This record gives sequence, C-alpha cells and structure tokens, in this order.
Amino acid sequence: MTRRIPRRARALSVALLIGLLGLTGPSGAQAWELDRDASRIELIATAEGREAVTRVEDFDLDLAGELDRPAEAELVLTMESESITGGNGIVDGLLHGRHWFDVEAYPEIVFRSTDIQAPAPGEWRVEGELSLRGDTYPLTVPVGWTRQGERVRVTGRLALDRTDFDMGRGAWRSDGTVKHEVHVDFALELLAPSRS
Repeated sequence: MTRRIPRRARALSVALLIGLLGLTGPSGAQAWELDRDASRIELIATAEGREAVTRVEDFDLDLAGELDRPAEAELVLTMESESITGGNGIVDGLLHGRHWFDVEAYPEIVFRSTDIQAPAPGEWRVEGELSLRGDTYPLTVPVGWTRQGERVRVTGRLALDRTDFDMGRGAWRSDGTVKHEVHVDFALELLAPSRS
C-alpha cells in the first residue's frame, strides 16, 4: 500500500544518503566507499522538553551512477532498524518495540531512489520511496556535498513530522511526551576508490 504524505515531510535520516550517488565520478567505474567512522545519521526529537538524539549505527549503501548524469543514477539504502539507538537500554527497548520501529516484524528500512536532479552545483534533489513498517512513502530528499581531494562530504538537516510516517503509535501518538517534529541530521564521508 502506498501512502501519500504532505510535501513538507521530507525524508528520514537514512534517505539523506541519496546525495552520494552523484559522486561516483565521470568514468562510472569508480565506486566510493563510505567511511563509517567519520559518518553519522541522527534523528533528533524533543522528549519531555529535552533534546533526545538517536543514531542509525548499521546501514549499507548500494549506488551506481555518474556525477555528470545524475538522472541515470540509482541508489538503494538499507538500514537495520535494530541498530537505531538512543544509547540507553530502556529507550532502545521503546524504540525497537511495536509502537515505534517494531524491529522484530520489520528488521530493515529501505530507501530506493526513483529520480535524481541537480538543481545547483553541490546540491542534489533525490526523489524515491521509503519502505518502513510495511508501508511505502514517497520522499524528496535535499542534500549538499563538497569534495576535497580524495574525500567527499555529504551533509544536511531537515525537519519532518513523525506522524506522517505513522511513528509513535498508541499513547505515543500525542505530542505530549515526544513532539511530532523530528530533525534528521547527517554528515557522511566518502573515500575515493583505491588505485592499485
């Protein structure tokens, strides 16, 4: 089942990685490697009046494409839902439970690009579909990137309404404890392929 969500709800953190697909270089033979130690994806919410940060610790990126032909590029981002953590056993138990990510029933969150555009140098606009908890949501993800030598840095921050993705069911539906607005913040580092 495909759900329509308001245009203002942009993307989950994980979808932000889509900007990477345009960075494979003009030859098409190069494959950039994610520097996991230097990369992060965070979901930032407000819970009981305080900032609450959760991280996506385990994700894989399968991308193909060329910088000068982004419309032909494709990307699949897969995140392990059990790797989403607030760094606290009690918080993780709630996040992994049926009212939030329901990791036993839905162990993966998958984003697939459907169209990639370059509105300006160093910017990408990626449209795609996010599979989350058995539903598919259309997403548009804006990202920015810069290149310095052998490294590419992809960054961004955007706001979304968690209820547009049916996150926080039951008593958590209200914004009394956890506000509806969630920020997705990311900083990703890519390494150029080794030349042997």
